[in-house]
Amino acid sequence: MATIDGRPAQYGISLKQLRELMEHRGREGVMKIAENGGIHELCKKLYTSPNEGLSGSKADEEHRRETFGSNVIPPKPPKTFLTLVWEALQDVTLIILEVP
Repeated sequence: MATIDGRPAQYGISLKQLRELMEHRGREGVMKIAENGGIHELCKKLYTSPNEGLSGSKADEEHRRETFGSNVIPPKPPKTFLTLVWEALQDVTLIILEVP
């Protein structure tokens, strides 16, 4: 069995399960985490510490990135010039100034 920093390379929870957990907020999110054994059990499955976080080794970091993907939110595409003009034309102050 392959290992990363002395622990198994296979995590106890899949990417799909993590995504399903992230879809829930508030009390529903807390209930879903409790259904998975709570925070400490989730941390055990992900081989991390609830207090210290990740180990910080490059091998662990790369393996997590390969398994779960990058932890980034893609930027929104910028608005086009015509969209900006249209939004400006909807401004109440500009409409009042345009009326003779």
